[in-house]
Amino acid sequence: MDRTAARQAAIDDFLAVLSQPRRGDGWVARTPDWFGPVVFGGVGLAMTIRAACRSAPEGSRLHSIHAHFLRPVRGAAEIAFQTETVKAGRTFALHRVTAAQDDKPSIVMTCSFTSDTDGYVYDVSGIPEGVPPPADLPEPDEVGEPVGAWDVRWLGPSPLRPDGTREATHRHWFRIPRRLEDDPHLHTALLGYATDWTGIGGRPLHLEGDTTGMISLDHAAWLHRPARADDWLLQDVQCLVNAGGRGTLRGVIRDRHGRIVASMAQEMLLQPAAG
Repeated sequence: MDRTAARQAAIDDFLAVLSQPRRGDGWVARTPDWFGPVVFGGVGLAMTIRAACRSAPEGSRLHSIHAHFLRPVRGAAEIAFQTETVKAGRTFALHRVTAAQDDKPSIVMTCSFTSDTDGYVYDVSGIPEGVPPPADLPEPDEVGEPVGAWDVRWLGPSPLRPDGTREATHRHWFRIPRRLEDDPHLHTALLGYATDWTGIGGRPLHLEGDTTGMISLDHAAWLHRPARADDWLLQDVQCLVNAGGRGTLRGVIRDRHGRIVASMAQEMLLQPAAG
């Protein structure tokens, strides 16, 4: 199979993971085995968001999530989702979703839904200075690597500042390279995946390492505007602090025009990097 066909097959596999049949008063799915015995946190977020949006109030969309990672999500295993309505207001609705394996909760997420209204419009900075458009960046050298669903253009961190810190500790353009259906909840789930796509950005003094020892504890994301996952988006991550054996980072996702479509914050357990 050539790489183009492999990419399309990977997209099909990813979308299948987000297809959750009804079981009783909840939904059920099977986690992928792409990452080995433990699933990448972004997959868990995307699957939980997808389940949450299945009971979204009519005419509303998900605008914020607050998730706690309680246990690792196992790969190639069944996962069940239960949704509880905490508040069903006229303007905002709050749902709580529990993703569980073997009747033990792995992710607990609160999800707020509302509809967009006219109001003030303001965005910080647009595309950061020095960030080229994706068309000006080379495709990654993926020879010998498994082909995934995403088309990516890696930018890496921003340059070191005089005090040894960085404006950004991880940056990349990304998209699903195929026209997707117009279901906004599907695009929201895919965007939720991307909010956890922070690389080594939470450990800025060891950016040359890997993610070993970085364990997500909790995760918040805000979806400011509807956005399509099949158009180019820019992930820009900044590590705020490493202290107490934990690290906190924040990030924004912009569309190709520089508008902020999502922002996020995450705390993680940081075990010392080898070497």
